Amino acid sequence: MNKNKNELAVVVLFWNNSDKTIACLKSLFSQKKQKFNIILVDNNSKLQYKKNIFKWFKKNKKKIFLVNKNKKKIHFKDRACFYIKNKKNLGCGFGHNSGYRFCLDHKFNFIARIDNDMILPEQTIANLMKRMRNNKKILSISPKIMFYKKPNYIWWRGIEIGNNLKLQKNFASFNTTEGHLDSNKFNGLKNTDAIAGCASIMRSERLKFSGLSDPEFFYGEEDVELSCRLKKNKDSLKVDLNEKIFHDISSTVGTNWGKNVYYNYKYRLLLVKKIGTKLDKFFGYTIAILKFLLSVLMIYDLKHSSRVLQKYYALKHFFQNKLGKFDRDNYYFVNNFFSRISKKTNYFEVIKLIFLKKETYF
Repeated sequence: MNKNKNELAVVVLFWNNSDKTIACLKSLFSQKKQKFNIILVDNNSKLQYKKNIFKWFKKNKKKIFLVNKNKKKIHFKDRACFYIKNKKNLGCGFGHNSGYRFCLDHKFNFIARIDNDMILPEQTIANLMKRMRNNKKILSISPKIMFYKKPNYIWWRGIEIGNNLKLQKNFASFNTTEGHLDSNKFNGLKNTDAIAGCASIMRSERLKFSGLSDPEFFYGEEDVELSCRLKKNKDSLKVDLNEKIFHDISSTVGTNWGKNVYYNYKYRLLLVKKIGTKLDKFFGYTIAILKFLLSVLMIYDLKHSSRVLQKYYALKHFFQNKLGKFDRDNYYFVNNFFSRISKKTNYFEVIKLIFLKKETYF
């Protein structure tokens, strides 16, 4: 076991979910052959969820410390957990920044991000850290990510950006909603154009140099943007396909399908703006507009009618610069509006939503 008590800190962000957070924490406390501290960041959850988590710590005789900004000296020991509360729901990537700052301030050598809907096999962190120690060129690494409810199916195994920015497509080479069956050919240490934000380890000095998560993002694509700043060359970012972690999908953003589609469209456009070339931007913006117009033309088809409003508002808000701050300030409004939309929303229901007087704020 590595003896450096300030070698690694694991940042876990949660929002309004204690059951999955506790399951994630259990798997972290079960890790072997690696010392680390846990930085638990509360993204302004309702009080009951904090109480449930603290009750679990007390019941299992584990220590959790409230981070006091006025306290100059903190004594770290293996598996000590430090609780930080954000003043509001800052979103996915940006919400982690308070945890990252804590880690940098206390000079941890490595910082891991493990989302609260992840379950780790008992040697995952030790094996990933071994990769990092043995190869100084690796600036950040992620494991292969499997579906928690379909443990033989891959959800993520690295990405290639390529022309996907221009085409406004998912960066994975397969459908991540369904995933695909794992096999022996998906193993070894591979290059990736971006790490998986939900499960990754970064070198602290590189994160400090590149900067923390971009506040213009709220949910989606922020890990790709951060990866592009972390990356130094083609060998900088790796996915270790020998290591698995299990993801209970969508608990971080909820079950509001319409809202998720809106976020995906809007923040993919922001990603094009942030990391794309002039050609990427020309094609990326043009294709996004064409996809919206196609949905208008094909509105009698459920596949298009159920997505047309998300595409419209994603485009509108992107060009109006209603991005991270807008979504942080208007989360419940956006959530309530898009909760009216499902995969079965037809053109007649779309028309009704357009003329709802209460929604003129959009």
